[in-house]
Amino acid sequence: MTTLSDTAIREQVENQLALYPCTYDFAAIRAFLMGETVAPAEINPVALFTIFWEEQPAFADKAASQTFYGAFTAFWHRLGEHTKKKSPFRLTRLDVPTTGAQLEHYLNVRGGEINSLHAGFLQGKDSSELTDEACGLVAILSACSFVIQRLWGEVYVGTESDQLDKDVVNQIKRFESNVNKDVANFVWKAARLQQAGRILR
Repeated sequence: MTTLSDTAIREQVENQLALYPCTYDFAAIRAFLMGETVAPAEINPVALFTIFWEEQPAFADKAASQTFYGAFTAFWHRLGEHTKKKSPFRLTRLDVPTTGAQLEHYLNVRGGEINSLHAGFLQGKDSSELTDEACGLVAILSACSFVIQRLWGEVYVGTESDQLDKDVVNQIKRFESNVNKDVANFVWKAARLQQAGRILR
């Protein structure tokens, strides 16, 4: 278990992402790795850390390599703590958008997190390979994705005046009030199924 704070761990990982840019941002990587933490098949975390790059990062020397893997290892261990109820997993803190431009940013981040969590958990498997219990958990994420997709239509409606309708803002507030609870429950229940070997048929 790492003794570093969440802020320190994030800074370490973001420093590595700045040194070795990839097409994924911190929020998406964090959610994907969280999904992998509770996924059905055992994985090699060290190999997993480089899948976000088309080619493995070119480290200048052994010290640079150790710094990279050290940052992601601390990150991985911290995510593992979120499988316990006392340390629930939470998505990136975002302000509730009130304009079309703000909503577009919000949906890119929040939608990316939900999709990445989903992809990390499934590990490329089809839902037909999952138990009914695991399918029920996936349905939680699918419901979140449905809300995200529905809100995308408001981005273009909002661009004319750039102010979102009050009902849309309230809908986002309701979604935000529930999504962290839903995601935390998903992670906790998936971890229990993983431990019991009840994710795959």
